[in-house]
Amino acid sequence: MRQVGVDTGGTFTDFLIADGDRVLVMKRPSTPDDPSRAIAEALARLPAPPDRLVHGSTVATNALLERKGARVVFVTNRGFRDLVEIGRQDRPSLYDPTIHPDSPPVPRERRLEISGRIGPRGVEWAPLDLAELAALPARVAALAPEAIAIGLLHSTSAPAHEEAVARALAPLGVPIVRSAALIAEPREFERFATAIASAAVLPPLDRYLSRLGEILPPERWAVMESSGGAMPWTRLRDEAVRTVLSGPAGGVVAARARGGPGSVAFDMGGTSTDVTLIPAGEIPTTRTFRLGTWPIAVPVVDGHTVGAGGGSLAWLDRGGALRVGPESAGADPGPVCYGRGGRTPTVTDAHLFLGRLPADLLLGGELALRSEGVADSLAALGAAAGLSPLAVARGIVRVVEAEMERALRRITQERGVDPRGLRLVAFGGAGGLHAVALARALGFAEVIVPVEPGVLSAAGMLEAPRIEFGERSVLSLWDAGLAAELGRAEGALRDAALARLGGDAARATCRAELALRLAGQSHELALSWSGEDPRPAFHAAYRARFGAAEEHRAVEVAAVRVRLEVPPPAVARAVCAPLAKRADRARVFLEEGDAAVDVPRIGRDRLARGQELEGPAIVEERTSTFWLPAGARMMVDGEGMLRIAPGKGNPRSARR
Repeated sequence: MRQVGVDTGGTFTDFLIADGDRVLVMKRPSTPDDPSRAIAEALARLPAPPDRLVHGSTVATNALLERKGARVVFVTNRGFRDLVEIGRQDRPSLYDPTIHPDSPPVPRERRLEISGRIGPRGVEWAPLDLAELAALPARVAALAPEAIAIGLLHSTSAPAHEEAVARALAPLGVPIVRSAALIAEPREFERFATAIASAAVLPPLDRYLSRLGEILPPERWAVMESSGGAMPWTRLRDEAVRTVLSGPAGGVVAARARGGPGSVAFDMGGTSTDVTLIPAGEIPTTRTFRLGTWPIAVPVVDGHTVGAGGGSLAWLDRGGALRVGPESAGADPGPVCYGRGGRTPTVTDAHLFLGRLPADLLLGGELALRSEGVADSLAALGAAAGLSPLAVARGIVRVVEAEMERALRRITQERGVDPRGLRLVAFGGAGGLHAVALARALGFAEVIVPVEPGVLSAAGMLEAPRIEFGERSVLSLWDAGLAAELGRAEGALRDAALARLGGDAARATCRAELALRLAGQSHELALSWSGEDPRPAFHAAYRARFGAAEEHRAVEVAAVRVRLEVPPPAVARAVCAPLAKRADRARVFLEEGDAAVDVPRIGRDRLARGQELEGPAIVEERTSTFWLPAGARMMVDGEGMLRIAPGKGNPRSARR
């Protein structure tokens, strides 16, 4: 069985091809104007089409970030069309009076109202106005929608009104997203916002996948969804918004399998860095994700992203301070060293100048680097600040590491988790160049670098299970009598999810959870549940998260959920591809000193199991380069992964 994992990034599109025991890796420059083109070019190189392809796509993310989603019409209750613009009282910067919230993806003139009201417990307070309902299709059609989102109050308790509106609009022949069918979220702002986002991304995602369908039959495609599962193409029309964090989820799946509980996934690519704490065996998810200021209330990997990647551009702010990112050189023109016309230095250019990326490298085995122009670009940037090219290159590395260090602290220390004792699983094309410095800064016990880390996210997509969800809003205080009702609800949700799995149902495992909160609160903690009284576990989790627990207060069950997983087909892991013989030494500028020094330069394919190495040294493979600074010690484990004791090193190497 030939399987292909594809991760489309801002700079490169990564491929992992598993054909039985044979595993190949490939990196191709991304084609932002049409991401499917890079995929078509890569698949054309294979001797035969794949039997299964799992794709991590940025189409949904980019459509929302760049406001290039579909033309959506939103239908809601009379008097509530401005709710999605009013939103919450959250402010991205509490003391900045000039902050303005993002405008919603649907302007006011495309937000329509209808009469009728469902009450908080699902009781109909006012019926739908049948005359209004009959006239609604013409009103919607006049706005030329590409998709329709329907969000009515309390539809999670009683969806009849949303269903009636959807039936009335069905003859228009455009995709319709009902908020209550998408998520069982009682908060109307988050539910409406998620439905609008799903409607906005469905047409562009559908067009993109249709182009891919010309390359490979749709039944062979699966798309990575944001919580760490592989979603069949056919499910996207119902839940397109679940792909909004498609790419990073694959890396977390693979990092969990290699680092285990107590690890942190550190994925540094060409455009951004994604970090995720994996405290236990499950992939951590959250439903409080925001894309900008727009909430997306579906399960997504609970991580943090910063605009710090190999292609991040260096610049001087108005005060003359050196800054890096979030703007990126992308795939075209890319960093200066790509030789495609880029003139502003990037993180990759800084590493090339410092010697940590040897100039004769072939990125991904194909893209030749060029040192011409790199020193000039660094000198031009440094001239305004009175810095030498060497100082600028070192400064770029330190600044970008400070940004990534803040991201790592946010998912560990700011959540009450001590990073000492954790393992940092470093991957992505640029992750290995910064991993040890970051581990030292935060006190990580160990750094793990998997085999072929530059395509690990693509590997994780093939290793991801198929996932189906079910959820039901409850909003009841816990008492002994509620357990039976929750058990019945769980069983119904499980049966519905099993039906969606079809032939895969027999291999599925099911996990139930409750969303719990103290009475009077508005946000929940989700805990696994198997029928017992959930309050002791809830109080313990509440205390661990917030430092205190008010055990005298009643506990409210907000929702019951099920998650079904079907394991993927077996896939072999990558092995190090042989590299062409190159020089055994490289000239590198260390963290301090004005002169470059000779350091060992080793192909990873030549490292034996159990072999040890002390820094400074460069370890190369096709998809990534690893910088082992002085004071760090590396060992190759039985699976070929690099395990590094960071050591102390020079504290200035990753200073804040």
